[in-house]
Amino acid sequence: MLENLKPERVFYYFEELTKIPRESGNEQAVSDYLYSVGKSLGYETIQDDNNNIVIRKPAHKDYVDHAPVVIQGHMDMVAEKADGVEHDFLKDAIPLLIDGEWLKTKGTTLGADDGIAVAMGLAILEDKNAKHPAIELLVTTDEERTMAGARAVKKEILNGRKLLNIDAEEEGVLLSGCSGGHNVMGTLKVMYENNDKKNTFELSINNMLGGHSGMEIHQQRGNSLKFALRALDKVKEISDYKLVSIEGGTKHNAIPRDAKVVFASDEEEYNIDFSSLISEYPLDKDMRVKIEKVENSKETLSFASQIAIQNVIREIPHGVYAMMKEYPTIVECSDNFAMIKFDKDYVKFTLSLRSSNPVTFDEYTKKVIEVYEKNSVEYTLEDYYKPWEFAEKSDLRDLAIKTYKELTGKDMKVEVVHAALEPAVFIETFPDMEMISIGPLMKDVHSPTERLNIPSTERTYNFVRTLLEKL
Repeated sequence: MLENLKPERVFYYFEELTKIPRESGNEQAVSDYLYSVGKSLGYETIQDDNNNIVIRKPAHKDYVDHAPVVIQGHMDMVAEKADGVEHDFLKDAIPLLIDGEWLKTKGTTLGADDGIAVAMGLAILEDKNAKHPAIELLVTTDEERTMAGARAVKKEILNGRKLLNIDAEEEGVLLSGCSGGHNVMGTLKVMYENNDKKNTFELSINNMLGGHSGMEIHQQRGNSLKFALRALDKVKEISDYKLVSIEGGTKHNAIPRDAKVVFASDEEEYNIDFSSLISEYPLDKDMRVKIEKVENSKETLSFASQIAIQNVIREIPHGVYAMMKEYPTIVECSDNFAMIKFDKDYVKFTLSLRSSNPVTFDEYTKKVIEVYEKNSVEYTLEDYYKPWEFAEKSDLRDLAIKTYKELTGKDMKVEVVHAALEPAVFIETFPDMEMISIGPLMKDVHSPTERLNIPSTERTYNFVRTLLEKL
């Protein structure tokens, strides 16, 4: 389908990747595919115990005395689909759609984050005429959940000390630092009682915009969990109710798009006009809210359990806590109230917190913990990673900026991003590694409206090739 797009081999490999299910945690097949490609090209190829892949391509004959360079991306993707879309991320290929200058899907995430990095790396490995030093293509696993792949990379597996991470989402922007973060997980034991209400209803919120919990947390996109509680307040204006369950969200790093609330009451039906409430969320113009009668539940949550859950939803923070003083347009600290899941007699809360400043990181973590403790929620802190701090001096960064200016006539922006990037993990293993992060233009990653700009992909690929020549 993509054979007419340029660069041809980049889009060839990208389309091959879309045929292989590769949700985080399900990377064996794609790792095996990458291993087979490396071997078929005749290069030294390593597949480690975490399914990370390293493919080593020798230097061009004019570059044998130059230091090796690492090209890096991750093979996994966030698996999200729009409400009503039939797609099995364990076995189905990603459906592709070309819309003018954009490559899209038909209601699922595209996986350009970060399949396009892998495709670019493979195209460079394949090109026998490309001029560059020795290249090590490093493709990691599980970046979108825990960065387990990056954490498992051993120091001896890489010779290069200059790394091009191709996981940024805006052409012409060079990332030279990122926030640190962790997940603040809450567990509440709940009690049930016999349902003494006549009927049970399901309140569903679907098709909010969602998006990347780091890159788009400042854009006032609605949170379906927060919205669900406000919708329940509308229900309470009509009659009292008892909560059966409330669930929503699918990934710690995706702003929750959907939520489902089951509650019992003595009403026969609800005809609530949610339009005034929906109007407060202008970015979520495609949101759908409805209440339907369902099979009557035998049990409801106890009053104490219901109040505790609602208090957590109401009081838990979501959104921006502080902006960076050095870069006032960049978020310094934020959190994403990401998921609520029921597991028998327990309710699990997932909150993803990010910050590039240890002070605000600690402050905001304490605010979340205070809400948990106030409502008898046990908590754990998981998957911590340090910030990737901005380096005052970087020859790699300077050369990339100069190269971009020569190619485009434009100045490349240098930013510190409010998101998790694998260099934050690599800098612990390779403290002497120079790293930058670049990438083509992408929009709405981690959501079913994710799209990749085709001309930007070609320009970014040419930039990477030219930068490699200059290294």
